[in-house]
Amino acid sequence: MKKIVILLVLLGAIVGTAYFQSNKRNSRLNRSVMNVKLRELLFPEFDINGIKKIRIKEEKAETTLAVQNDTWVVLDRAGYPVEKEKLQTALLSLKYEKIKGGRHIGKDSWGKVGVNSPGNASGGGTLVELFDDKDKLMHSFVLGGQVNSSGGANNDQMQMFGGPKGPRFIRVVGEDTIWEVNDQLPDLVTKPDAWLAKGFFDVQRLKSVEVTAAKPADSWKASRTDDKGEFALEGGAPGESIDGGKVSLATLLSSSTFNDVLSKDKAAATMKDAVKAKLVTFDGFTYNIQAVKQAGQGDGDKYYLTMSVSADLPKERAAVKDEKPEDKKKNDEAFAEEKKKLEEKLANEKRFEGWVYEVTEYTVSSLLKKRSEILAAPLPAKPQPSAAGGNASPSGLPDIKKMIPGLNMVQPPAGPSSSAAPAVPAANPAPPISTTTPAVPLPAAPKTELKPAPAPDANPATGDKPAKPAAEKPVEPAKPAADAPK
Repeated sequence: MKKIVILLVLLGAIVGTAYFQSNKRNSRLNRSVMNVKLRELLFPEFDINGIKKIRIKEEKAETTLAVQNDTWVVLDRAGYPVEKEKLQTALLSLKYEKIKGGRHIGKDSWGKVGVNSPGNASGGGTLVELFDDKDKLMHSFVLGGQVNSSGGANNDQMQMFGGPKGPRFIRVVGEDTIWEVNDQLPDLVTKPDAWLAKGFFDVQRLKSVEVTAAKPADSWKASRTDDKGEFALEGGAPGESIDGGKVSLATLLSSSTFNDVLSKDKAAATMKDAVKAKLVTFDGFTYNIQAVKQAGQGDGDKYYLTMSVSADLPKERAAVKDEKPEDKKKNDEAFAEEKKKLEEKLANEKRFEGWVYEVTEYTVSSLLKKRSEILAAPLPAKPQPSAAGGNASPSGLPDIKKMIPGLNMVQPPAGPSSSAAPAVPAANPAPPISTTTPAVPLPAAPKTELKPAPAPDANPATGDKPAKPAAEKPVEPAKPAADAPK
């Protein structure tokens, strides 16, 4: 029991000491706000046009932006163009950033507000350096943590929600005051891919797609006659068609984008064994695409794409018969405007040639499918009905037995002048003989009298009349035998 009490006392002492130190630190930070000479802007003299290079550095990441041939590029991505809007937003924010407050904080407390230089053992922030065209350092500052209600910094909250939400500490290199600003300056990040210009080529009004795989059996081609129609498989066997649920061609590579970019010198190694595709549009554009899937190293598969583009654009509008002058002028202006638009599109998309782009699986999934993977399932064969329906006999004629159940066929006796006559149905079919019931006597057959055929008037050879035939007795029907079965 005494041990438990002693442990509780020690625990209370530790908590109390920590609370006291925290309050002491916060009180020191709050008192340091006094006697600070404030100014309106963080950088009173900030020349945007004079900045030609920006370096942003953290402990484990760094990126550098610079002007090359009058264009801002990302040096960490082999000189790929920078997203202009993002860069302008970041620089304008620095130019017009207003100061909310400031305080004097000793160097031993810089780590507590996150304004130490990157790599400092007590905690560092994000170092931003701005240079002119002579590579001279113009501005240097460290982005620190978020200012919490007690006056300290809250870096955990920044990481949890993707960025600070309240005022932020900033230390301008060469100044003793630690400033507080409301703007979080979220665009100043060290990820190179976040600075890339994400505008991409845009395939519109696709006319045909031809995929050439490593194996000829996996290659395929599809086309359509107008930009609103369905794609049909070319060179397919009868009954083969494209399954629209397995491959999406109408929107293939339209309004597409990319995640990251590799330098051009890595194209050959990255695009080895790539699938080749040729895309032709109704506007005369031809895109030659290469796409490949690379197995990822623990972070999922990667998909890469390269592109080249050309266009066969009409130089003049086709003549129209009996076109009115006012219509001709209007149509000529519309043609010239559309032609200029397509020429600008071609010039813009030429900038994306040769680079290796990392894209999403959805962007190139249709191009990576084999021919067998895009075909619709064959329809089941329909049964072929016979001409006589379901009651046909082997000879093709209707089977009377099946049409009239219980009907027996009686075959007439063959005579000297009779041939194989067709079977005729018996008028009164005899019931089957039973061994348990008495037989019913059959009725007597009706009497028939045979009359001789009339003789002709005279024999044409002799002129004599034929002799009269002798009278014949009528034939009586045979009586049933006495021992006939009853």
